[in-house]
Amino acid sequence: MDEPIKPKAQLHVFPLEPVNPPVTNKLPGELRNFSFLLQENFSMVALTSALDALRTANLLSEEELYTFRLVSLDGASVCSDLGFAAMADHSLGELNLDHIDAFVVCGGFRVDVEPLPQLIKFLRQPGLRKKALGSLWNGLFALANAGVIDGKTCAIHRDNRASFRESFANIDLKDRAYIIDKQCFSCAGGNSALDMMLEIILEARGKPFVRGICDILTCDRINNAGEPAFLSDQADTQLPKNLQDIIGLMENNMEEMLSAEEIASLVGITRRQIERQFQRYLGSTPTRYYLELRLKRCHQLLTQTHLSMSDISLACGFVSYPHFSKCYRQYFEVTPSQTRRQS
Repeated sequence: MDEPIKPKAQLHVFPLEPVNPPVTNKLPGELRNFSFLLQENFSMVALTSALDALRTANLLSEEELYTFRLVSLDGASVCSDLGFAAMADHSLGELNLDHIDAFVVCGGFRVDVEPLPQLIKFLRQPGLRKKALGSLWNGLFALANAGVIDGKTCAIHRDNRASFRESFANIDLKDRAYIIDKQCFSCAGGNSALDMMLEIILEARGKPFVRGICDILTCDRINNAGEPAFLSDQADTQLPKNLQDIIGLMENNMEEMLSAEEIASLVGITRRQIERQFQRYLGSTPTRYYLELRLKRCHQLLTQTHLSMSDISLACGFVSYPHFSKCYRQYFEVTPSQTRRQS
């Protein structure tokens, strides 16, 4: 007796968002327009982590800072490692090289690392030589097989390191979460994809702007200084007890700010000692750090409460709304009213 035919599993396809026109008002060499090549069984976590950084940067800015396109070999949707498919915006042959600054190959744990002739041919195009090349997870195999990253320093998922080193001795592979080597950037997995993209944004937009992104995306990954671990040069260093106490005083006294002298008296060290510790462990001054804590609290109140702008500015120690608005815009590169509208 014939066995009953089982219904074929339905593939759920999700479009991410419409493709925006490429950014043209940019500095030479700036990475603003990204294309992501989806391989079968690509890591959805790695892709969405990378895209999250770009999309959040756009949300925090007054302008469309970054665009991204999803590309597949034939323009069809591609199944991820989670069983969900992403719709491609273009086929590889339709991609306009003038519209991209960086081409990223998306890998994953179950991605076949054998060379794909169509992709190899595309990567060897002369027009791609001036573009930045990136990889997520083990997408690095495609770039290495095409011979376009010889001599570069790269990172890959640890399960692929041994075989990659065996096959590509002319590429300097490091046991790192991610690496940015001039026009080449690569990461080992999902979480590191976010940090890698944040560092790319950091180089162009600066630390204050990226702190704003981190407050949204990496608020669950903070060090004992209350700062996203990605941004801290001393993420693995235990802060001195005095410095932890000072940060606690700042966090608990925002409406009625403490003076430098009051803080020094409360912790029992001199003002000069406090300044040296902030510079050594946090790369900042006490005044600047205090201001950033207050501005982050303002951002939380703007997005999570219905308090008026004036009440928020007073609650965070600003003497007037105009002063608060000016400081907020300098830090987040958007006005308080724009933040509230977006939330």
